[in-house]
Amino acid sequence: MQDLRFLVFLLEAVAAISGLYYYRKNPTDKAIGFFSYFLLFTFFVETIGFIPAIIYWNEPLHFLKNTFWYRNFWLFNPYLIISFVSYILYFRWNILNEKIGKLIDKLLIVYVLICIVNLIVSDVFFQSNSAVTFVLGSIFLLGVIFYYYFEILLSSKILIIKREISFYISFAALLYFLCTTPIIIYFKYFTNKSPEFVELSSIVLIAMNILMYSSYSIAFLWLAKKRKTYPKKLQNAL
Repeated sequence: MQDLRFLVFLLEAVAAISGLYYYRKNPTDKAIGFFSYFLLFTFFVETIGFIPAIIYWNEPLHFLKNTFWYRNFWLFNPYLIISFVSYILYFRWNILNEKIGKLIDKLLIVYVLICIVNLIVSDVFFQSNSAVTFVLGSIFLLGVIFYYYFEILLSSKILIIKREISFYISFAALLYFLCTTPIIIYFKYFTNKSPEFVELSSIVLIAMNILMYSSYSIAFLWLAKKRKTYPKKLQNAL
């Protein structure tokens, strides 16, 4: 299992590098530049997240087991907020309807405020991952992705969908959050009651991370050198 977690860590690095490579080939796509740097930030956070494992496997550092360094919820709770904000902003920039875009901006501010207040007034900041942040963020993000699909279906963009990097990112993200959100909701109820559930949850989370970051990397590398060609109908619309 530790080997698989390290594989996820490596795939995060590959996805970030692949994204920056795609951005270098397509410098006008500022949204993907933003998303690529977010992936790089994710890799940096995950690197810090290895501190508890380093403490566990190095006996001279065992004195840190009673400190906050041994439990990294303080790191990943703020990261979760940043993560959902980054995903939502990325897809918001791919939505053409300005009214919907402004609504998303307002809801995003409300979401961030709710998450911050929850971390302040509850005891989850140092104790566990915030289910409020994850569940509300997942619902919000899925809604934005579904509207993004709705716009594509109603526009000529559907004709070049296989060349749209945002489509591949949306599909991988959609699959990931649809599969992991139920686990996050029920995890705290079964942590001490069902070791089987905990083990299965870990396997699913690792598998979905491998699938998501692999998909990002493949899409970035595959589309980096492909020239996006527009049908005449779409060219006129643009």
